[in-house]
Amino acid sequence: MGAEQRKNVRRLVRQGARMIGVDGQTLGACTMVDVSATGMRLILETPAALPDHIILLLSHDGQLRRQCSVAWQSGTTAGVHFISGRATKRS
Repeated sequence: MGAEQRKNVRRLVRQGARMIGVDGQTLGACTMVDVSATGMRLILETPAALPDHIILLLSHDGQLRRQCSVAWQSGTTAGVHFISGRATKRS
């Protein structure tokens, strides 16, 4: 197996999240599988195609969120890049 090529270290996680479109449309639930400073890999509950940009709701009440661009998707697995530098709390 070759050396790690990624610029940022990934940390394994298993945490549920919800996805919405930038227009507020519900896209479904997912599980965050690994995360780095610049993005994360998601396991989707359904294999529906994601739009180019999504918002991940990271807290139960949806107040903690991350804006993301979808880098790739293969079936029920997707990779996203964070658009904003940190998770934001909705006011």
